Amino acid sequence: MPSTLQNKAFPEGSALLLESGRRDLLSAAEERLTGDLPVWEKRLLARDLIAVFGPVIEKLLRKAGLSARLRKITAVRITRGVREYGSCNIPRANDTECRLAFSGHLFFRGNAAALLDVIAHELLHACLPSREGHGEKFHRGMTLLNETLGLHIEVYSEQTVIRQSESLYRYKVVCSACGNEFYYLRAGAVVKHPSRYRCAKCGKNAFKVSRIEASENEQNVV
Repeated sequence: MPSTLQNKAFPEGSALLLESGRRDLLSAAEERLTGDLPVWEKRLLARDLIAVFGPVIEKLLRKAGLSARLRKITAVRITRGVREYGSCNIPRANDTECRLAFSGHLFFRGNAAALLDVIAHELLHACLPSREGHGEKFHRGMTLLNETLGLHIEVYSEQTVIRQSESLYRYKVVCSACGNEFYYLRAGAVVKHPSRYRCAKCGKNAFKVSRIEASENEQNVV
């Protein structure tokens, strides 16, 4: 799909190891976050940032002895989630591939730095063993990328990372095995078919879905 945007090229490779290169990347990404982007432009921006960050992250992790290899990314989705900002789904049948997803609420003016952090977070998952989760290797990789690339990757991002005016949610999904919670604005696949999914935290298939009433929504606005 053609784009009418006039954007600066993203710096790549070793340029991202320099403060000037990272500053240029933020500036170029920010230019793409103007106005209310349609889903296809959000997806295109996510793919462009993945193409920039992916090889650099893979190289840094492997150099640090984490034996990381970036999986083939077969799909990039934009979701409506308001509490799960990003995800990396690795099929059990094929450990060499993965699918990435990002909340559409991340894509707003002034949020380029947070968007980069979330994308880098999921790329870190895409490089590490499928059952690593947020374990030791993840924390080592997170520290390395934060120090080397000037990022601020966290295990769980603050709610200010997404557009606050859209942070009301209607569905609560809880893993009854470990208590991990997810919130959604609309009834997507996880809400409709929870038995098809496993918890990213504990790996169990034990999701329970409940609908949040309007009054409870109002109490949870941050």
